[in-house]
Amino acid sequence: MRKRNFSQLFWEYQLSEQELQDCLSKNDTNNPLTVSLYNRILLSTPNWYDILKYLTPEQLRMALSEKVISTIHSKALQERYRFAVSRLFPNQ
Repeated sequence: MRKRNFSQLFWEYQLSEQELQDCLSKNDTNNPLTVSLYNRILLSTPNWYDILKYLTPEQLRMALSEKVISTIHSKALQERYRFAVSRLFPNQ
């Protein structure tokens, strides 16, 4: 997994990189910060392969959960990510 400075995604909040990394490590989609972090990763990373580099397989599974996808405002983008889920995790 390649490192990325996730604190840049939360420029409007006083969150440290360590807090965001801890949030990713816990991988708890019941935490609103985790859902928001995954949402911002999906929306701010233009290259799909970079997302694969930033997240572990289990984090990717959570990032592509319905709970996170449903927070994306664009219905077209939601459908693209649901299609990705159907290909990456056919049993999900």
